Amino acid sequence: MTMRFVPAQRVGIATPSANPAFELEIRALLSPSVGVHVTRLPVLPGTSLEERNAAYMAYYPDALASFGALPLDASAIGLTGPSYAFTPDQDVAFEARLSRDRGHKVVLPSRAIAGALEALGLRRVVLFSPYPGWLTDRSLTYWQAAGLDVVDVFKVSETFRAYELTPEEVIDALNRCPAPDDAAVIMSGTGMPTLDALAVCQPGRSSVLLPSNLAVAFALARVLGVAPSQAFLDVAPELARVI
Repeated sequence: MTMRFVPAQRVGIATPSANPAFELEIRALLSPSVGVHVTRLPVLPGTSLEERNAAYMAYYPDALASFGALPLDASAIGLTGPSYAFTPDQDVAFEARLSRDRGHKVVLPSRAIAGALEALGLRRVVLFSPYPGWLTDRSLTYWQAAGLDVVDVFKVSETFRAYELTPEEVIDALNRCPAPDDAAVIMSGTGMPTLDALAVCQPGRSSVLLPSNLAVAFALARVLGVAPSQAFLDVAPELARVI
């Protein structure tokens, strides 16, 4: 008898307490054969976004350790912004340290985006940012230091609204976002709802739309050696082909 509800592999994901999108989109994008287990980073009341970005990385190890004895094949952090305080080399080293400490691959969204771009052979990018100015600037510095040719920066909002954006707002913003044919649009921010927007905006578009959550699912599928879900195939067939 085939067991329908026992996953073949398991991943653990850690995300900020108020993030409404990361776990839902990762579950939708990964193969149904993969179990997705979720833990939340601590609530940090009275802190600004900048203060939380500076503080959160210190909580990653405890969040990942909170799965205890649950056997995991890989893990991911559902937060992109803090990595932009690093240089790319520092970020690579941080991801490697987290992975070494856990005994399995831990995926950071920033590194997942970099890996997806490399797999697609793309170096020209547009930054599609739901961040305030200071974090948009950090992301620009990070990706330029990574050797990417950032041809444009499109700000969805002057304030941080990633957790409040609706799919309709993301679709409208993508329709207004300029993107050359040979560029990828980095949609940084794991709390931004992206799958409905990809379903509407990617077909017929020559530039590749690359949200943080899609990149993380891509990285996890590669680590696990599994095919992506039908939802992944529907919204990002070109990325699915290089898993």
